[in-house]
Amino acid sequence: MAAVRGLAPSPLRSGELEPYLERLEAGEPFKAVLEALLLDLPIEKAEHLGLILREGRGSWLPLLRSRSGRALFIGNALSGTVHVLAALGFRPHIHEVSQERMRFESFRCQALTGVTCEWSLSENSPVLPFADREFDLVIQEAGAPAHPQGWAHDTAELRRVSAGEVAITANNRLGYKRSLGRRGRFAVPSPMRFLKEILSSPDGERTLRGYREEMSFDGCSKPRAFSIYPHAADFTHVVAIDEATPRLHVGPKERKNRLKVAAYRAGLFPWLTPSYAIVSTDAELEGSAQPRIEAILRELSEQSGEALPEVDELIASRGNCIVLQTRPRGGSPLDEEGSWSIHIGLSPHKSAQVERHYRVLEQLWQADRPIPVPEPIFFGTIEGACLSCERRLPGLSAPQLSGDPRSMRQLLEDTARHLQQLVVEPPAPVDEAGFAEHFDWRFDLVAAHAGRQETATNIQHMRDEVRELVLGEPMPLVLQHADLRNKHVQVHPGGKVIGYMDWGSSRNRDVPYFDLLQLIVHEHKQAKGGRVGHSWQKLLVGGQCADWERAALDTYAENIGLSPQISRALELCFPIFVAAMAESNWDYSRPRWVHHSFGI
Repeated sequence: MAAVRGLAPSPLRSGELEPYLERLEAGEPFKAVLEALLLDLPIEKAEHLGLILREGRGSWLPLLRSRSGRALFIGNALSGTVHVLAALGFRPHIHEVSQERMRFESFRCQALTGVTCEWSLSENSPVLPFADREFDLVIQEAGAPAHPQGWAHDTAELRRVSAGEVAITANNRLGYKRSLGRRGRFAVPSPMRFLKEILSSPDGERTLRGYREEMSFDGCSKPRAFSIYPHAADFTHVVAIDEATPRLHVGPKERKNRLKVAAYRAGLFPWLTPSYAIVSTDAELEGSAQPRIEAILRELSEQSGEALPEVDELIASRGNCIVLQTRPRGGSPLDEEGSWSIHIGLSPHKSAQVERHYRVLEQLWQADRPIPVPEPIFFGTIEGACLSCERRLPGLSAPQLSGDPRSMRQLLEDTARHLQQLVVEPPAPVDEAGFAEHFDWRFDLVAAHAGRQETATNIQHMRDEVRELVLGEPMPLVLQHADLRNKHVQVHPGGKVIGYMDWGSSRNRDVPYFDLLQLIVHEHKQAKGGRVGHSWQKLLVGGQCADWERAALDTYAENIGLSPQISRALELCFPIFVAAMAESNWDYSRPRWVHHSFGI
């Protein structure tokens, strides 16, 4: 626990990237080299590096007024924030203490965004080697001034080289939660440990007041503060401290934590939240430019003919997209006009998924809505951001009812009935060509990224068993959602389905039954905790589905003419379909993911 407070800016030692840089310089594809690096690292270091690489770190950038020009980034060169700067139209310049990381990032940024980054080597000098007002935007993601890693510069020096905005991200000295360097893993200290930590003021950390003082400059507006929640190393929400929105969503499950809710209602969230983004804006820019988010909303208002809304929530999705939830200004989020969900892709790969999602919404909406989906409103590029906009659905996200049998029964009954409407080809016997088209490629893809010979061997045994079960058996083809987890379903309080969201991974003509399996398995994972593989083993391998879960599966299969043998085969190879969907949509493979998730 002693190392938790000062989580290292990088898990990599000096020289650790050199073998991989040699491979890149020899012409190997970047994706293959990055995957080899992650596979070679111990899993804890690989997961920490994965947090640094994700573009979601830059989800707060559209809150800035700066829109283009040169952006100075001070911090770990491998941070996904650099890519978001490039995606939003800036010309990034990285200032780093590690030449290795900057060289590696040069290959990465070019491969993933097509942008060539400028960079310069920091020599721990308190003076930045740049002219006054040389950059339109300056971001220090390296922590607070006086950080012992030698990353941070005095904020007055940041202001000197900025002609527009200065922003830093940093941990709160009073923060009650710390990232453990692994996705979704946090430490909450005991009261005594918490008191000891805040009294010691580790790593130069400050309180909200201290950061405001550090970021207050002549010629600039009052610093704006945002919580990046739950932690700067791994966050899913950006929450305004000075304005009413974007706000923190507190759902039914969170409300069960009475202490947390009481502290939130008492107004303690701004002071105790674990991490901040603090932004200081030049007065001239403040008077002439609105935040990029506001400009996006104004353009969408003009395109749609609807009244200008306001941002309600800003979500940094695990899929490296920004999701903006809007509401009418002064009205209810349930009002139709101005209640939008906006998806912004943070990389070219994710932008393609955003477009796919929107096109499927168009297809289903124009087909008299065989199943309920949000109304599509706009797709295109606004203010340098590739985005889609759809009508925001009312009700609750299904995870907020997770574990309630009555609600989940209703959810599954509705979903089984709706998914029956997505059959695109009637049942036909699966032959060798059909097995290759719908099964073989998935086994090949997952085996190629297994990272363990034992896992690859087990995958081959699973393939042989599945082939024997499905060949010659009747199977229809469907429009497959491919990522139908309960968080992608919006429901009424009793579980009745309002609509299905997030179609960016969907496939036009593919295997049925998988969507319903995934919804059941992930609901169990959500309700019980643990890994998705534990839920798969219990429900589908061990046959411990609840009666109403099995009834939904059997009714769906019977109504679409799906062979029981194929149903059983899909239950057995469920991990292959999940992993193949993930590998098809990730920018790079996660090391040994199918083994760690499913125990294969």
